[in-house]
Amino acid sequence: MASTQPYVLVLTARSSGWGTARLREAAKARKIQIRTHDPSKAMLEIGSEPSIRFHARNIPMPAVVLPRLGPGHYENGIAVLRQFEAMGVPVVNRADAIQLARDTYQSLLALRNAGLPVPMTSRILTMKDLKIARKHVPGPPWILKTFTGSMGIGTMLVHKVDQLEAVAATLWALHQPILLQEHIPSRDTTISDIRTLIVGKQILSAIRRSATGGEFRANVHRGGTPTQVDLSRREMLLALKAATVSGLDIAGVDWIETVNGPVLLEVNATPGFQGFESATGIDVAGAMLDHALMVCGHGR
Repeated sequence: MASTQPYVLVLTARSSGWGTARLREAAKARKIQIRTHDPSKAMLEIGSEPSIRFHARNIPMPAVVLPRLGPGHYENGIAVLRQFEAMGVPVVNRADAIQLARDTYQSLLALRNAGLPVPMTSRILTMKDLKIARKHVPGPPWILKTFTGSMGIGTMLVHKVDQLEAVAATLWALHQPILLQEHIPSRDTTISDIRTLIVGKQILSAIRRSATGGEFRANVHRGGTPTQVDLSRREMLLALKAATVSGLDIAGVDWIETVNGPVLLEVNATPGFQGFESATGIDVAGAMLDHALMVCGHGR
C-alpha cells in the first residue's frame, strides 16, 4: 500500500521514551512526518511478495526506516528490518550491521581483523575454558561480559578468581555465554571513556563519559557525567573506520585513552544521545533524521 505522504518509520518499543520524543520534535521542526511502531507487534508474511502488518493492520509503506532498538527487542527488530529490506524500503541502520554490533565478540573480531586496537577477549562456554582463559587474559581485575549487553547491562568488574568463577557459573546456569576481557585503565587513571557519535560517515562530536559514585561503568545511563571533548586526527580516523567496518551509518563508537594510544571498547548501533545533546548542544535527533531522509532521496 503506497503512502500519500512520505514518512519516516521509527522502529522502537519505546514510543514514549526521551529519544523518540526528540525525534518527533526534530521532525516537526523539519515539517516531516514520523510514525513509531513496536517490532514486537509486527506480523511478517512471505507470499507472492513479502508483507508486514503492525497490530494486525497493513500500514502505508514508509520512505525509510530508522531503527531504535533496545535490550529485549533486537531479535524481533532485526527480523522486521530484514522484512522491510526485502520489500525495498531503505533502512538506517541495516539489519546485518545491527546484528554484528549486537554480538560483542563478533564485533570485536571484525574490528581486530581490520587492524584496529581492541582489548584481549575470550569467548567462554565452560569452567575448564575459564580456567585457561584467566591465565591468558591479563588480570585481575577482569571484565566479565554477556554476549549481548548494552548500556552497561551485563558488564561486571571482577577482582578475585573465586568471584569470577561464581559469577560465571551463575550466568551459565541462566544460559548466558560469557566473555572474559582484560581491564584496561585509562591514561590518566580516571574511570572514563570516549564516545564518538557518527551519522552518515560524519563525526558529530565526541564526549568523555566519567563514572561517578564508585561505579566502574561510565555509561550515562549508569550516572556517568558527559563533557564535550576535541579529537585528534588519529582518533577521528579510528572512530570512522570502526563505524565503517561495522557497516553502520549511525554509530556510537566507544574507546578508551591508554598510555599506548586509543583502544576500542564497543561500537553501538543504537547509541543513546541524551547525554550527548546535553553536553554538546548538537541536534543529534535532527542529524539522524536528515541522514535517513537523504538515504531515501527526500533529503534537503
